[in-house]
Amino acid sequence: MRASGNTPDHSVFPSVLKACAFLLDLRLGEAVHGCIIRLGMDVHLITGNALINMYAKLQSLADVKKVFETMTTRDIISWNTVIAGNAQNGLHEDALAMVREMGGAGLKPDIFTLSAILPIFAQYVDVDKGREIHGYVIRYGFDKDLYVASSLINMYSRCARVEDSIRVFKITRQRDTISWNSVIAGCVQNGMFDEGLRLFRQMLKDNVIPGSVSFSSIMPACAHLTTLNLGKQLHGYIMRCGFDDNVFISSSLVDMYAKCGHIRTAGWIFGGIKGRDMVSWTAMIMGCALHGYAEDAISLFEQMKLEGIRPNHVAITAILTACSHAGMIDEGRRYFDRMTEEYGIRPGLEHYAAMADLYSRKGKLNDAYQLISTMTTPTGTIWSLLLSACRVHKNVDLAEKVASKIFEVDPENIGARVLLSNIYANDGRWKEAAKVRMTMRNMGIRKNPACSWIEVKNKIHTFIADDKSHPLHDEINIALCELQEKMELAGYVADTSEVLHDVDDEQKKYLLYGHSERRAIAFGIMSTPAGTTIRVIKNIRICVDCHTAIKLISKIVGREIVVRDNSRFHHFRDGECSCGEYW
Repeated sequence: MRASGNTPDHSVFPSVLKACAFLLDLRLGEAVHGCIIRLGMDVHLITGNALINMYAKLQSLADVKKVFETMTTRDIISWNTVIAGNAQNGLHEDALAMVREMGGAGLKPDIFTLSAILPIFAQYVDVDKGREIHGYVIRYGFDKDLYVASSLINMYSRCARVEDSIRVFKITRQRDTISWNSVIAGCVQNGMFDEGLRLFRQMLKDNVIPGSVSFSSIMPACAHLTTLNLGKQLHGYIMRCGFDDNVFISSSLVDMYAKCGHIRTAGWIFGGIKGRDMVSWTAMIMGCALHGYAEDAISLFEQMKLEGIRPNHVAITAILTACSHAGMIDEGRRYFDRMTEEYGIRPGLEHYAAMADLYSRKGKLNDAYQLISTMTTPTGTIWSLLLSACRVHKNVDLAEKVASKIFEVDPENIGARVLLSNIYANDGRWKEAAKVRMTMRNMGIRKNPACSWIEVKNKIHTFIADDKSHPLHDEINIALCELQEKMELAGYVADTSEVLHDVDDEQKKYLLYGHSERRAIAFGIMSTPAGTTIRVIKNIRICVDCHTAIKLISKIVGREIVVRDNSRFHHFRDGECSCGEYW
């Protein structure tokens, strides 16, 4: 156009500037800006707005400010472009200041202004300011706008107000994929996994086609709930939709299969990912760590570095977890020491927790105590790792010392009081154990019961020790009796050392017999075809006697039995366990 002698007017330059922004070509954009100035068109409102938009997208914020300040006329688009540019580039205070200045200039925030600033309150977790904006939205009738509604849903979710997020979603008349994804992700990120799955199913019923973000949002729910069959169904759906080559979704699948006990499937999916990123590598490394395959985890970690991916704090947590679950103290110390020197990562709570767990599992309780004591503000959770180890290694004196540290920072820590009571009981100090229990009753604290669950034919069955509510209770008892007889013929002798009740040995044996994971396993054997892998989840650490018993059961019935407790996975096969007696 220029070569033909025609002079561009104000209707041409906005399109050219938009092209420069899409091409991410700042030098070309600056050249076009120079041409605009030479032709005297920089005073035109639409051209000025296009210049601001281009510089904002190219993150040239000084130029954004310069153009905006030289504009003789500004409209709501001018202000919104600057506000959105500041917000997207992390200049949150500047963005909010501009909103106040805009009000001073006689202009009221519109839906674009609100959509730009609501994510700021989400990031700051400032629900009070977010509610103020919500009130403004309702007063001026902007609550009907889909973008504003999605921003409000996201803001409430990020501020852990999921109920408010769902309430906004329900009153939104028109819902698109973004609003569905926002509310589902909010539920999952805040631990409301069942609700997230319910909303995902409702989205499908409403004929809203899920996108890649939808699957990335919902897969963690399957991982946390360990609903393998649902995860497999979603995997099939993902393949039919052609999203299986998406690195984010593939990473979510790796994580889901690993947490549901299918580490081999997780490895197969990981092997097929092209252009692996930090998330996919970390998901696989952590999966290997939780299943006790520490050497595989270390090999993957080193391979990741060779491929040019610099470990972040999550990857360091994964490799330290792998070392912890295999008792590899020297390797764990090396990675912990190098994380600052080599990778520039300062140890966080999760790294200290992994190292404290490593020391504790190996019986180096004093080393763990010293490590935790070096932390600025150790939490009750990290001290509880050491208290649990004091129970395993029967160190009552240190347990009392650690318990006092926990109650200083977390007086209502239920788990710590239960552990301390159990430590006293294990040492035969029944009066002290009873005193701790009495304190719990007086504080209104109740111990969460040990429970196990198993998924059979797309239904979750939950078992609590000695619970008689299951419809097949009598049949399960018969199956357990038959297993018990076969185990005793194979040389099984009950280990009653962890039965922390002041009763005789026969009663202790009976209590072991009714542990929730044994009932779940017996039900699984009854309810599935021969040769099927039994997968059981337990909410607390598996006891020594159950560990011995399940090894024998796996050999007797010729099945692989996978048990995930609150620490790791145990793969029982042919009378052996993948943990190598270390858990």
